[in-house]
Amino acid sequence: ESGEFHVIVVAENVPGGKSQSAKWASPWAGAHWRAWATNTDRELQAMETQTYRAMLAIAAKTPEAGIHVAPGLDLFETAPEEPPWYASIVDDACELSAEQLPAGVAYGLQYTTLLIDVPIYLEYLSRRFTLSGGAIVNRYIGHILDAVQYAPKQPPARATAPIIVNCTGLGSRSLGGVRDNAVYPSRGQTIVVNAPNAKRSITQLGSRFGYVIPRGNGTVILGGTADKHQWDCEPDPQVTQMIIRQCLELEPELLPANARTLDTNAKARMLGENIVSVNVGLRPMRDGGVRLESQTMCSGCDKVFTVVHCYGHGGFGYQSSLAYADKVFALVTEAAGTVLNS
Repeated sequence: ESGEFHVIVVAENVPGGKSQSAKWASPWAGAHWRAWATNTDRELQAMETQTYRAMLAIAAKTPEAGIHVAPGLDLFETAPEEPPWYASIVDDACELSAEQLPAGVAYGLQYTTLLIDVPIYLEYLSRRFTLSGGAIVNRYIGHILDAVQYAPKQPPARATAPIIVNCTGLGSRSLGGVRDNAVYPSRGQTIVVNAPNAKRSITQLGSRFGYVIPRGNGTVILGGTADKHQWDCEPDPQVTQMIIRQCLELEPELLPANARTLDTNAKARMLGENIVSVNVGLRPMRDGGVRLESQTMCSGCDKVFTVVHCYGHGGFGYQSSLAYADKVFALVTEAAGTVLNS
């Protein structure tokens, strides 16, 4: 959008494609803004704060983007030693009183969060990108330097050689020229249900991990699991039942008011009848955290390229995405200046 670069995205999976791999986590996410950073991780705090503010602006100005403001509630099994850092940056933060806490919960924080209807949001980003002059090529590439063949033959004056941005997520584990063994999957199974009465995002943290994320269109994402180093992409029916029962405890509004006097099994059956889909996605985790850096690579004997890496965001991709995009742009701009001055 700055007009400084001609950008081409080359990807095996693209928004709106007929089939999406579970290894591309983006279309399977909830998603919502809920801080991942700890109270001591200042760098990720800054990323999540910047993205929170930017997404609030998108929600206010561009409703067709698929981002909606909604009440959020975080429930902690163990009370933190001090309030979560994000309590000071989110809108309308309020701690729950002891009387308001559900059974088995020691601390709760409610605040204004952001719900992201990911199919709509991904289409919005694609449309915004192409309308700004970008191009999308739906291709699989096996080696990082294979991306060079898709670069424009006459790059703009700002960059005299192609600059490759590697944001392949879990693919960075097997991508030739990268093969980062620190990357691994965290398997997440979720359910999409019709539940138009559910309006708030709820996350439970502790030995029981679960979440309820409305998409703003009457459907709700229920989760979930976080099974590290698990590659199985087939839904587990037992896990589906576990998610249904746990989420019914978190949010009674998943069922109509006249169904709330039913016994637990009857409630689970009723919600099960409203399932739209059961999904599995693999979050792109990385030992050591996100890889965000520039690297010089050689192709052949005399061709040198800059590669900017940005991958390993695990479960905090959406809620930090816009800030990381700015970081990538800064690295690309720096690389372009180095090329021009060399």
